[in-house]
Amino acid sequence: MTNPVLIVEDEKNLRRVLVAVLEAEGYPTIAAENAEEALGMIQTKHPALVLSDQRLPGLSGTDLLRRIKEAHPEIPVIISTAYGEIEQAVEAIKAGAEHYLTKPVDEGELIALIRQTLARHGESLPPLHRELRRYGLIGVSRAIETLLETIDLVAPAPSNVLITGESGTGKELVARALHQASPRAEQPFVAFNCGAIPLELVESEIFGYERGAFTGATRAQAGKLEMAASGTLFLDEVGDMPLPMQVKMLRALQEREFTRLGTHQPQRLAARIVAATHVDLAKAVSEGHFREDLYYRLNVIPLLIPPLRQRQADIAPLVHHFLRQICTVIGRDPMVTIAPDALAALEAYEWPGNIRQLENLLERMVVLNRHGHLQRSDLPTEIARHQSDNAFPTSSSPFDLPALERQTVLNALEKTRFNQSQAAVLLGISRKQLRTKMKNIGLLGDQDGEDDTIDT
Repeated sequence: MTNPVLIVEDEKNLRRVLVAVLEAEGYPTIAAENAEEALGMIQTKHPALVLSDQRLPGLSGTDLLRRIKEAHPEIPVIISTAYGEIEQAVEAIKAGAEHYLTKPVDEGELIALIRQTLARHGESLPPLHRELRRYGLIGVSRAIETLLETIDLVAPAPSNVLITGESGTGKELVARALHQASPRAEQPFVAFNCGAIPLELVESEIFGYERGAFTGATRAQAGKLEMAASGTLFLDEVGDMPLPMQVKMLRALQEREFTRLGTHQPQRLAARIVAATHVDLAKAVSEGHFREDLYYRLNVIPLLIPPLRQRQADIAPLVHHFLRQICTVIGRDPMVTIAPDALAALEAYEWPGNIRQLENLLERMVVLNRHGHLQRSDLPTEIARHQSDNAFPTSSSPFDLPALERQTVLNALEKTRFNQSQAAVLLGISRKQLRTKMKNIGLLGDQDGEDDTIDT
């Protein structure tokens, strides 16, 4: 990324904070204290994006937005507003602003929004922060940040981990991240898919065998537990492990030792066990398909990976990552790009196959593309027809003010863990006014009392 992000903010301290936050994330940044100064910088610095406060001395943020759209319609503009300026935010959106942010601005939300907006406009992005690069996890959403924080906490411990999530969410990638961040990183990482091996071979694959242990065993073979040594054994799709094998696996975990088939000489189990499944193991236990005692042995530390449909902010970074990766592998130069409306359709789709489905679709589209640029018309019909419910309206589309107000109130409540007094302070209104608004937009019934929190 070569062109800077322009911050327009008249409060000196806040302007410095915003510059510091963006530059720490690798974004070249310039700043102006009023609209007139900003217009001059736009002529000379050609910013990739403008983040402007609504309330400025002289020209307002909306006035600045209109000037920018007249002369440089390609530059995306984000407006930041106080809660009391919600009508001005609506006016700014109708005038062409891409998004609005309510003050006080959350740093994580700001970075995610800027990254998503720049990606949508085809701008190259600075590298993701150190943890994302190290673990190979791509994303800017709060869900990814939480996952990384959990990995940092869990990785040093020897405890067993059970990773759950839908197919295609990247469970093995998370298992490898746990291994890489642990003191076992120099030891082997061994993966075994419990559902990909015939029943009669599962035990020999995990525990190993001696020569002559069974018909066809012409030589001794170490099992996965032995191969993992003091590293990590990743049991993928552990919910598919046959019940007889579950009994033997439980015994190995309890006694911390195992025995190759064809011998009575035990070996110490030194590896850490990380298991993963896309099925509900608790339900499998209740239905008699999975042993309860093994479930509790494996589920010492549960780790849930959210589906891609709950991580919309991660789709743009993932798309650009996969496009670079695919073009490099197949030798496409220059890299295939994607149109903003095509990217918006990808962001709106629910992705039942999650990240794996997204990657496979992009690979197919890149291979078949002749023009070096992916259009919305190139997408499969079931994806191209989608339009995000979260898309911000333009001047030609209707704007739902109650919905905007409802979302703003919800954001404040979520940031304060649904503490009404704190949310009211955040919004700059009284608690009584907040409760009135909550009732008007359906967040609080007439029967609700005066408790300071509401049910989530």
